[in-house]
Amino acid sequence: MRRLYVVFLMLVVSVAANGQVTIQHGRTLSELIANLYGGNGIQLKDTGHQAHFGESSDFQSFSNTLQAVLQSRPVFPVPSTAGLVSYRFNEQTGTYDRVEGSLGPVLAELGATTGKGSLNVSLTHTFADIDRVAGQDTIDLVLRHCLLPQCVSNVASPFLLDTVHVQMRFRLKSQAVALSTVYGVTDRLDVGMVIPYIRNDLSVFTHAGIVVNPAATAPSPHQFDLNVETPDQLGTGTAIGIGDVVMRAKLRVAPKASFDAAVLADLALPTGEKKNFLGTGHTRLKVTAIASRTVRRFTPHANLAYEVRFGQTELDAFDYRLGTDALVTPKLTLAADMIGVVRPRGSGLFENAALDGQELVGRSEIDGVLGAKWRLNENRAFILNLLTPLNATGIRPKYIMTAGLQFGL
Repeated sequence: MRRLYVVFLMLVVSVAANGQVTIQHGRTLSELIANLYGGNGIQLKDTGHQAHFGESSDFQSFSNTLQAVLQSRPVFPVPSTAGLVSYRFNEQTGTYDRVEGSLGPVLAELGATTGKGSLNVSLTHTFADIDRVAGQDTIDLVLRHCLLPQCVSNVASPFLLDTVHVQMRFRLKSQAVALSTVYGVTDRLDVGMVIPYIRNDLSVFTHAGIVVNPAATAPSPHQFDLNVETPDQLGTGTAIGIGDVVMRAKLRVAPKASFDAAVLADLALPTGEKKNFLGTGHTRLKVTAIASRTVRRFTPHANLAYEVRFGQTELDAFDYRLGTDALVTPKLTLAADMIGVVRPRGSGLFENAALDGQELVGRSEIDGVLGAKWRLNENRAFILNLLTPLNATGIRPKYIMTAGLQFGL
């Protein structure tokens, strides 16, 4: 991360000194990426030879691919429905009794419900720092010359094996303030919603260089002309607005089982602006099967879900969450989880020849989660959660931090 700051600082100095860097802007964050190199691919100096780099893999094609990837992923994790108060079925009395104990995890789900007439409200602030692709902070692109008859007359010319290499670094800082509510319609049925308000800050820097074929005669006809286009480009932009609103319902099942079981349905509506990465632009339905059981101070839990993305079914995914929360003291609950996403068709999506085999979307993403809830009084608790990737696939955040307050009414 420090290297990225250094790069940006060097860019500012370079701009002030000799104007070697072009600053790009856009009305949206997607347009900012598209406007790099003028929005029409990399243009080289007119030396009597017309360069045709990237017939199918030029920079503009890649920028469209990057936009689609950033638009496809939610920018923050949806918080758990677990409230300060929960109810469990008492087989002896045939009623639901209030349970005092663990406050539950922050991102995973428990099988217990809130209880009829109970309302839980949480207000959280989530910060995500996204700057890595497959564990690296740089995307390396290779643009090759078109060798089709419409591009060149003599395919044996050595300079046609010249390549343009582009290094891209980007950083998307996403902050989400989310209002989450859960209301107990009955002792078995909870309903709720999540309303996020998001700020995205995007910085993108690219550096292009020509790698000349050693067999070519100097000077190469492929050269940059600073009066036409600079090899270094910098774009920065900010977007603020409502994200994708989530409507949810949770139903307790098998009340007489030896463990708590429930089914949760989350319906994410495309209310966030896709062009600014505030939302995915698609309606998503996620159905989760939940099982948990309290054993003394520990409540191990398992979640297995499937998410359908209407209009973009290639990104349908399995979601799993395994872990436990522990009542350390009457006021403090700690939780540890492993959460993962598996996209059966994800690894073949968003391919681009310039990426030379690099994948922007991973088939499997695994994250580790550590969370804590501190009970301030009977009806309030402080929430803190940290998510970090456990594997290096696709575009991932370095970390996601969540803090907030939860209220029981």
